[in-house]
Amino acid sequence: MAVDRCVCVNVLFQELLELHREHGLGFDELVDRTGCCTGCTSCEPYVKVMLRTGKTYLPILNAEEADRVLHEWQDREGKPA
Repeated sequence: MAVDRCVCVNVLFQELLELHREHGLGFDELVDRTGCCTGCTSCEPYVKVMLRTGKTYLPILNAEEADRVLHEWQDREGKPA
């Protein structure tokens, strides 16, 4: 099983990646434009992995892995996860 979308707003990671590549949108801009990561927020670590790796079909992360992704993002970006 894999994760390929923000379920709350039904936006595929492929669509987010295209917006990122075509328009240079970062995480905050993708959230503002699509509403992803604003419902249950479970997709946030996946979207951040997608932005970092370009992969749009991602394995399910356990809680520890998701926390690690968010902390790494915070460290790299210098702002809250």
